[in-house]
Amino acid sequence: MSTSATILVKAVYTSPLPAPSDSKTFTIPTETPGATEASTQAEQTAHVNAVRDAVAKLQDEVNAYLTERMEEEKALGVAKEKETEEERYGEEEAAEEDE
Repeated sequence: MSTSATILVKAVYTSPLPAPSDSKTFTIPTETPGATEASTQAEQTAHVNAVRDAVAKLQDEVNAYLTERMEEEKALGVAKEKETEEERYGEEEAAEEDE
């Protein structure tokens, strides 16, 4: 006795940074044979395998997204660091002249 059921594997990411931070929802739909108490062991195994595959795909999507976010934040950090250095450049020279 197998029926087809859509299994949704879902994860929600919320940035720990202050606003304007972002959040993103990841959802992987999986068509899988339904598993009930009346299902055979093979049907139950197929169901669990399909869900496991969906979780792996979801994990890949989340990892790719977080890697992208880290690169963006790193680029922003480098840009801000250069900007701060440029702003302080004149101040450092003035401090050296006082000595």
